[in-house]
Amino acid sequence: MRLLRKCDCTYTINQSIKMCEKCKTYFRSAYPPKFSLHDKYATYRRKMKEIAREGEEL
Repeated sequence: MRLLRKCDCTYTINQSIKMCEKCKTYFRSAYPPKFSLHDKYATYRRKMKEIAREGEEL
């Protein structure tokens, strides 16, 4: 099964290419993450975002 990946300027299904030659950014998944109303890891994810923001301010 091939997954669609994208960068800032193009889409690809080639899994061996890690970085776009045109815009020099990494390819990432083109699909949104799964969503659940009963997300059991939401508190941990919010805490990690808070820690990351504090690290940027330093």
